[in-house]
Amino acid sequence: MWKDRLRLEHLAVEQQGYAAAEPVEFPEGLEVIDCALGTNPLGDSPAARAVLGGDKGISVCGYPMPEPESLKRTIAAKFKSWEVGPENILVSGGSMGVLVTLWRLLLGPGRIFSGLSPQFTDGVLQALYTGAKYRPVRLEGPRFPIGDGELEGLLAGSPAAVYLDRPNNPTGRAVPLAELGKLAGKAEERGIWLVVDEAYGDFLPDGESGAVIDLPNVITCRSFSKGRGGAGLRVGFAVSRSPDFAAAFRKLQPPFAAGTVDVLIAEAVLGDDDYMERTRKYAAEAKEKMAAALEKSKDIVMAETTAGTPIALLTAEEGSMEKRLAAAGISCESGSGFFHLDERSARVRVPSPDKLDEFLRRLSQI
Repeated sequence: MWKDRLRLEHLAVEQQGYAAAEPVEFPEGLEVIDCALGTNPLGDSPAARAVLGGDKGISVCGYPMPEPESLKRTIAAKFKSWEVGPENILVSGGSMGVLVTLWRLLLGPGRIFSGLSPQFTDGVLQALYTGAKYRPVRLEGPRFPIGDGELEGLLAGSPAAVYLDRPNNPTGRAVPLAELGKLAGKAEERGIWLVVDEAYGDFLPDGESGAVIDLPNVITCRSFSKGRGGAGLRVGFAVSRSPDFAAAFRKLQPPFAAGTVDVLIAEAVLGDDDYMERTRKYAAEAKEKMAAALEKSKDIVMAETTAGTPIALLTAEEGSMEKRLAAAGISCESGSGFFHLDERSARVRVPSPDKLDEFLRRLSQI
């Protein structure tokens, strides 16, 4: 009875997200250093552990609030440089939950969106699942630079929306705020939405977020997964200065998108400034040491990147970068999980502090 009643256009999308890739084999008996998915290398926030271990009278019997008003107020107060109010904050089930709903609002069959490729695969896939068409500006490897020409190319043909992950995933390169502001202004003049995905945005100064741009066409997405150490929380939010977009988003997104406990922990970790500062400090130090360990390599190039971000894209002249790292007991995300990359590239995240020295030793020998 369901024949011809379901939209199946998304089945034609052949690109596989890196998180769904087949497992890779590592040598027996060799401890694997985890540098794959974008979790916080320092582990759980002490604030999160305190909330989970204390008796707070938390009840999950009833449904959560349709909108977590306390969290929205906390976000607005935490990021004073953004100069936004709770009405500008749109909370959902992770930053992916935000993207799913906003793509349903902004895109649809036949509509075109652009981006700088390679970029976060699953954000692109969710847009394609609406029936939209992807017309990216392809960055040139192995350095994958982002300059004025690439940014101008995003607006070519006046797409319905521009999807820009900042910092870029997988390179870790963040477009400077001044350049982002110019792009946003030009996009507004042409009636183009600018979606700024700041999943790794906590590794930038708060005042450098795209959320400071006071334009109605800019939507900035944020996550608790990376810098805040809450990948298991599934809480994310967007900042929008368009009342019409905000109203439509709230109407369209599924009810009770963020769980009661998740929201409570998310609010707690926002106040853990010491954890956030330690995370930023360690990520910057480890990234610098990673780059130094690769300096002597004759055939591996690190893409242009921003110093404080915890990810980097490595590209070899030939062969599988993932397998070379796996042979040294280092996990990563293969380039084959990204549009316009192949097995010669791999995204590597800085490891936990206790594994850093051994990681650097192995990296210098591949």
